[in-house]
Amino acid sequence: MMWTVHTPVILYGAAHRGTMVSRYLRSGCNITGFIDKRAAEIGVHEGIPVTSSAAADRQALVIVCVNNIFEHESIALSLAAEGFGHVIFCPVDGSNMSWRSDQDRAVMARIYNDIIGERLSLPTVVPELDGLFRPAYKDDALIEVAADEVLAWVPALLAFARRDGNGLFKDSPVLTLFPYLELFKWFDGEADATPDHYIDLYCRNAAEQFGIAQTAAWIDNVLKSRRQVYERMRQTESVDPLFFLNHAVNADWNADEGHFNMDSGKHRAAFLIHRKRSLVPLRLSARDYETYLNRPALLSLIEHMMQTNITELPYPVMHPYFLKTPYQAESAYYETLLKLCRSFVLANFSNTGRVSLNGVILRVERADLEPLAQAFALLGCSICYAYQESELDRRVRCLYRITDRFTRQDSAPEKYDFLLDGQGAQ
Repeated sequence: MMWTVHTPVILYGAAHRGTMVSRYLRSGCNITGFIDKRAAEIGVHEGIPVTSSAAADRQALVIVCVNNIFEHESIALSLAAEGFGHVIFCPVDGSNMSWRSDQDRAVMARIYNDIIGERLSLPTVVPELDGLFRPAYKDDALIEVAADEVLAWVPALLAFARRDGNGLFKDSPVLTLFPYLELFKWFDGEADATPDHYIDLYCRNAAEQFGIAQTAAWIDNVLKSRRQVYERMRQTESVDPLFFLNHAVNADWNADEGHFNMDSGKHRAAFLIHRKRSLVPLRLSARDYETYLNRPALLSLIEHMMQTNITELPYPVMHPYFLKTPYQAESAYYETLLKLCRSFVLANFSNTGRVSLNGVILRVERADLEPLAQAFALLGCSICYAYQESELDRRVRCLYRITDRFTRQDSAPEKYDFLLDGQGAQ
């Protein structure tokens, strides 16, 4: 369409950005209204009526005036689904969107930047929104590909210790290796953390094997040595961020359990998790990686999302094809997961002496906790839930290969280990 001084214009967002744009454009444009989710309470802003998108003129040109540009593409797709034909917004670099043409993307970016930079010149052509861009689902986890090996980002949830290892840590998720994680927390000065688990469960066995006297001086030397390693990893993370990629450990796919078992590198993986990294780099066989992708379930999920016009996920889906897909960030999902995992693991170890969560029964009573329930199912828990899951939930569970770990039971079961309520072990 040709945007002229007579074109009816609606500004999406009656807050700071919308206010600034309205004050710039109103002298030379036909601004007819605002769209805002708080329309009922605002009513009028800057002397201009504020309505919901449902009540707005579909023939008007809409300018997205939201400070957070990462929301722009989702807003534009939502407006397109409601029947709006022309929307100006900021294209986001690195998003999962595929554009009709590079020229259309460049034109959209130029017009938006001219508005924000207060240098707009009318008339100007605005690209048609219909078919302008769409979500593109591709593998964003691959780092390197060789003939029979890949280096890829893998969800930390799927990184497990060796399946043929010894002792407590055999085939345990790195997220549950609390001796390492508590040690790092202690190094960071967290008051409720202790190095005792690391010394007792990891170091004393090695000392006994080699006949080393376990004195106070020995403990002090061990902790000094580990602190030095920890500080070197922190230093390296800042000055050489490629270190963890270049020294990624090998891992193999555990088809029985649906996760990867690392050959080594528990300290490094635990360090990345402690630093709140949700992905860890692993070297894998190309065959194992292809199996992990689970393409039949992947295609089923993508098909459902396209059929139901889902462009923004209700929660993060930790899979290579959805790493850049926007999701509703209404809670600190990964931080909450780490907090709950720590609570459950420490309580479970205290009760049973086991590090792994394999076989632990979690009771889940709220649908908004589904992504956390999925995460704990990936860690080996059995989930007893009392809510109606969505079709998207079912297909994500299938993608993760955890469907059989979920049991619907509306009434409280006679026995469960912990209640998953977002607070901690209960």
